[in-house]
Formats: sequence, structure tokens, C-alpha cells
Amino acid sequence: MKKTNQIGALLAIIACIIWSGNFVISKYAVHLAGPISLAFFRWSIATIIIFPLAYSNFKKELPIFLKNKAYFFWMGLVGFAIYNTLIYTAGHYTTAINMALIGSVTHPIVATVLAAIFVNEKLHWKNITGIVLGFIGIIFLITKGEITTIAHFRFSTGDLWMIAAGFCFGSYNVFVRKKPAGISNNSFLFVLFAIGAIILLPFCIYESYYIQPVVYNRHFLYVVLYLGIGNSTIAYFLWNSAIHKLGASKTALFGTLIPLLSSIEALWLLDEQFNNFQLISGLIIISGIVINTWPSKKLNG
Repeated sequence: MKKTNQIGALLAIIACIIWSGNFVISKYAVHLAGPISLAFFRWSIATIIIFPLAYSNFKKELPIFLKNKAYFFWMGLVGFAIYNTLIYTAGHYTTAINMALIGSVTHPIVATVLAAIFVNEKLHWKNITGIVLGFIGIIFLITKGEITTIAHFRFSTGDLWMIAAGFCFGSYNVFVRKKPAGISNNSFLFVLFAIGAIILLPFCIYESYYIQPVVYNRHFLYVVLYLGIGNSTIAYFLWNSAIHKLGASKTALFGTLIPLLSSIEALWLLDEQFNNFQLISGLIIISGIVINTWPSKKLNG
């Protein structure tokens, strides 16, 4: 049990490291493509990349997919098509750090509550303590260590889009546990990637013709390759594996690491100073994760 928790925690941390760049990319790419187009190209590339890995299993498991087509449609719609479109829409209106902060606050709460309702994950003191510490750490980061400034913090339109995105990803975290028996991880992701891309295709065509044309250049290619391979294929494999080892609510709490990771990326990429308030907030967030994922003495604890 302890080793399973440790492996699950490591997988979740690596996924968060990869995903933390998504918010920076979202902000960087606002002039290269509209949010729907960006999401479409992301899932299209991810589908192409994972296809050779998933084809054999997909052929064998096709009857199971057809039997559970409603489940896969809603998972593809909410967890892939809508979720990422909301993130890329938020990038047009708010900062990358707000996106990371708000998303990481919302989805663990949604995942914890829905997990208690739908997959019978017990809500105990470790869950609550982890969420509270995550909140405190994120508020400390938002206010730069001066809690009194929270009174002046205002949600922008983009912040509200990120709250909606957090609800989508929190829901995905829970219902991935309902994956039908007999479905392998690679074929599962292949089908959801493909559904996400197919749903977005007509909206992508409309957006690129009438709202914001796609700028096809080297920068756009780098962006969609990073999103399609790293943020999609690799990170989702790791994240889904973590969910099955740790549970939905525990894994979701690792999302609170993303604001800290975004700060580190800013230090590395933008030459920003790493301040004491960032260090303190990171320690608070990590403490919450350690408490929430620490194995209980009882096997069912």
C-alpha cells in the first residue's frame, strides 16, 4: 500500500510538471490561434501520436466501447473538448498565474465532493486537512504573503472561465474511476482524444474562418506539438495511472502544486526572482499533499 502511494504520487507530480507549462503556453499562443482551434490541434496530434500504441487493444476492446458509448462521449466532451477550450479561452482574459491558481483550487474540491458521492471515496480528516492547507498555500501565493490584500483580489472574465474549467477537470478525475472493465489505458485515451478532436472540428472551422484565423508558423508548430505530445499523451497516461493508484480525490490535490511549478518556470524562463512567499506557499501546499496521501494504518483507510 505504501509503495503504491509513493508510485502514484510520483506519477502525479511528473504530470503536474508537464501540465504547469500549459498555462504559460495558453497565454503565449493567444495570437497564434483561437481557443477552439488550439484545443482541436492539441487533441488531433495526441490522437495521431497514440494511435499506433492503442490500435491493437482498441480492435479487441471495440465491443466494450460501443456498449458504453454514452460514457465515452461525455468523458470526451467534458474532460477534453470543453475543459481545454475553457483554459485557452481564459488565456485571452487573465494571467497565466491566475489560471494556474484558480484551476488548482477548484478541481480538487469538485473531485473530492463528487468522489464521495459517486465512487464512495470516504471523506476523512486527511482529505479536509489537505484541501485546507492547499487553500492556505494558494492564498498565500496570490497575496504574496500579505493576506490583507485578498480583499482587493477580483475575478476577471478569464478567472471565471478557469473556475468552469476546474469543474470539468474535477469531474473527469472522478468519472475516470468508472472506466469500464476490460479497457486498457492507451485505447481509453485514444478514444477520448479522438472524441475531443471530432467534437471540436466543426467549431474549429467556424472559429478559424470567422473569428480568429490560425497563424501557421514555426511557433505554432512548437506549441501544438508540446500540447499534443507532452501535455496530452504523456501527462494523461501518468495522471490516469496515478488516479488508479491513489484515488480521485488524493490525485486531484496534486494539482495544487501547479502554481508553485509555474513560479519555478517563471524563475527559469522569465528570470523572475523567487521570493520567500513563494517558498512558504510551496511548503504549505506540499504539506497538504503529504498529509492527504500518507498511507493509513488500515488498508481501507
